[in-house]
Amino acid sequence: MHSHEYKLGRALEHLHAYNRIVERWLNLHTKSPFFKLESEVTARGTRCVIYWNPIEELPAVALGLHVGDFLHNLRCALDHLVYELVVAYSSSPPNKAAETCEFPIFWKGPMEPGQEKSKIGSIHPEAAKLIKAVQPHHRGANYAEDPLWVLNELERIDKHRTLHIGYHQISKNDIVGSNIGIRSFSGLRTAEPLRKGAKIAEFCVERIDPNQPMHVDYRPSTTITLEPGLPLSGKPLGVGLLGIYEDIKRIAIVPLERFL
Repeated sequence: MHSHEYKLGRALEHLHAYNRIVERWLNLHTKSPFFKLESEVTARGTRCVIYWNPIEELPAVALGLHVGDFLHNLRCALDHLVYELVVAYSSSPPNKAAETCEFPIFWKGPMEPGQEKSKIGSIHPEAAKLIKAVQPHHRGANYAEDPLWVLNELERIDKHRTLHIGYHQISKNDIVGSNIGIRSFSGLRTAEPLRKGAKIAEFCVERIDPNQPMHVDYRPSTTITLEPGLPLSGKPLGVGLLGIYEDIKRIAIVPLERFL
């Protein structure tokens, strides 16, 4: 095996560890729901207040550490792969190439000739052409949608600034049921973090047909995601990270491996 494969495997280990922590936390609430309901019958109908009431807080720091290690190993896999391409093309890498080669990620525009030479100038020309073809800058103003840019940006923040602290947020907040008329509703907005004891919703409902039973089923959808302004924000984090992993393997790693 090449070292970039070990790095890919290590990245997946951290993603699996992330998912195990999330699964354990969610399983805690299988029999004890996240929500606490207070209700009363009034002259206007049935008044319900829903509070966020988890058994324990989301283990955000533990999750953030695994996210950071996932990002670091996936980003390193790209750099290791370029070094291996240098070795494969040169038999024995020149000292200077070994010191400067790396997988470039450019989104503002193409590399300058000097940058290109130092980073990928000692690999097979067709491999270099492929790397240049998948750069985020080819997407223009939509560069932030590129998986290479997302990886680079998230890894840069984790490496130089702070942990990526995920949080639970409301992704859907409404009422379903049968034979109900909604007299009033106020609820926590989507994308707002869920904190223990927070009031998620307050509403008043009444029967449409007074001779038939009323069934109210309030189950808001939630997701674990990153804070607003970051790549993948608003999306389920585990799913988003797996998508980045698979996209990068598809567009960069697998196509480049044929040059080893």
